[in-house]
Amino acid sequence: MRIERRRIDDAVLAAARDGFTERIQGECHSMTKSTPMGSGEWWRISGIFLDYLGALSVVVPDLDAPEVKAVIDNAAEAAAGGVQCAAYFGNTSFNVSLDYADFWIGYPVEDPRDPDPVGANQWLDAFCLAILSEKAEWHGEAFHFTRRALDGGMAGQPNVELVNGLVAYTLGYTEDDDDYPPSGELVLATIDAALSRVRVGESFLDLPHRTALRALRALAVGDQDAFGTELTESLLQYHSMPDLFGEPRVLLPLVPLALTALAYRREGWQPPVDTDYLPRTLITG
Repeated sequence: MRIERRRIDDAVLAAARDGFTERIQGECHSMTKSTPMGSGEWWRISGIFLDYLGALSVVVPDLDAPEVKAVIDNAAEAAAGGVQCAAYFGNTSFNVSLDYADFWIGYPVEDPRDPDPVGANQWLDAFCLAILSEKAEWHGEAFHFTRRALDGGMAGQPNVELVNGLVAYTLGYTEDDDDYPPSGELVLATIDAALSRVRVGESFLDLPHRTALRALRALAVGDQDAFGTELTESLLQYHSMPDLFGEPRVLLPLVPLALTALAYRREGWQPPVDTDYLPRTLITG
């Protein structure tokens, strides 16, 4: 089975590719001239990197190009910068560095701003990018702190429960923080608990996250056939969602990409579906 990617206007693709290096450098430096950079600015920068990568993937479907590692690493660092703003403002000093854009900014512990909120979908995008760039553990503390804020009233939402499953499988953070590192049985129990909390009757927009959580469970138990079935279904659901903005980043579905990368890098499983949505270089690292 092959899943064809949606089409993006050629002019939009060309605009995302042309003069990218100079443009991203200009964007980063211009943001520091107006207001202090917070999560919103880092999300925007990460999105610009992803638009470029998505547009490049139309020309180089496997993304087998020398600059791809630097671009995905910087997209991940920018998104992690947004997560760090949510986790660390007023608590500790930190810095964000983007070598591709020749850009660095530090945040002192005395920063007077309140922590920026981070939504579950933003968290997932940032975490999936961290998986692809192999920096999930490096930023694990920030992801863990911000993940806790998603529980409570938002428990049961498919995206929130996917967050809970991912941190258990990748970072070993389960519902019992005292048992670290957790056993495989405890990780599976945490994923099953997340699945059991997912509320029925959510909108169509929630379907890919619910299906992705089932794919994660299949990965955790080593069921390659079930993983392939669920991941393919997740991609089909993603492909069917309305594209409101026509941005090249939609050509890179981060959750299926991260799950496929985890399956390949941890289990040696090849991508279970033929599609340009899963560029091989991002899967293999």
